Amino acid sequence: MKLFPGATPFQRWTMGISFLIVAGYAITQNRESLVQASKTRLTSVQPRIIDGDTVDFPNGRVRIVGIDAPDDDLPQLKAISSEALRALATRDGGMDCSVSMFDYALRRENQCRTDPESYGRLNLACRFPANNASVGATMVAQGYAVDYRVFSGGAYVDLMRQAAARRAGLWAVDYEGMRQLAVRRAEVPQGCSVGTIKK
Repeated sequence: MKLFPGATPFQRWTMGISFLIVAGYAITQNRESLVQASKTRLTSVQPRIIDGDTVDFPNGRVRIVGIDAPDDDLPQLKAISSEALRALATRDGGMDCSVSMFDYALRRENQCRTDPESYGRLNLACRFPANNASVGATMVAQGYAVDYRVFSGGAYVDLMRQAAARRAGLWAVDYEGMRQLAVRRAEVPQGCSVGTIKK
């Protein structure tokens, strides 16, 4: 079976070369985007807290990778989670965020998704400068966020279970709301089964 039926050998050769050029360009553009994201580092002693997993810096908005905090569908929990992150950032010297900070050693499985950006936000890992603690791990351990499996690879599952068992943070306010959020964020998306989760 011919790849381009009805085309002359020269036309097939030309189309093949064109395909390779376009594919090479697309790969280069994606690589440049990933390289640029990997060099990104945002730091502030007083970042603006949007919610329990989203932070504004003077030069960009960050989505703290690997966790999910309550959103507009749970407004009371969102307000408490946001205030908890604000208090932690104030107490521990702000935030320092980059791609290279993710706690890879905590990961149980490969991430299914590693998008450098989502909805205009950079997906970055963050630490508190005063004690170098992981923001994601801290928020989950204190009960203000849940593990977001497709981005964390299940890194924070144990911390989340311990927080739930202690009824820490939001687990004491609305256990069922947090449980439902945790269940939703524990799901593996379609086309990404546990056995085939990719880097």
